[in-house]
Amino acid sequence: MWDTHREILRLAVTGMKQVDIASTLEITPVMVSYTLNSPIAKREMENLRSARDLDAVDVAKRIQEIAPIALQTLEDLLCQGTESTKFRTATDLLDRAGHAAVHTLRTESLSVHLTKADIDEIKDRAKEIGLCVVEAIDVESSDVGECIAAQPQQQLQAQMG
Repeated sequence: MWDTHREILRLAVTGMKQVDIASTLEITPVMVSYTLNSPIAKREMENLRSARDLDAVDVAKRIQEIAPIALQTLEDLLCQGTESTKFRTATDLLDRAGHAAVHTLRTESLSVHLTKADIDEIKDRAKEIGLCVVEAIDVESSDVGECIAAQPQQQLQAQMG
């Protein structure tokens, strides 16, 4: 395997798209595709993914190891920090423990039933004060079907032109 092939694999493992790998390495997308689909490359990709997964496990393990130190730091801040720091620390700890402040959302809803006469009156008032009102056009469903069916023919005729 050449260095270019290894770089293709490395970039693919990071989640980069094939076309982006090709442009980054100044090679053809076909070369990237052939490389990624070869049996040797597939085995190597599994090795790279396994190594990446092990690194993630190591990071999670380290976080677990230092979590008690982090907790002690928060406790120290809660006891010895400034009032502002104590407040932020206490709030953060309560949030993480599932006791976040209650957030209320006030909503109001209004339901109105209008008759055709009511709607016409609203339209007339809107015209009087200068608001633009678009008039609705009654169309039968058969007319709509004819318009839709005629549309592709009209587009084709316009292209042929």
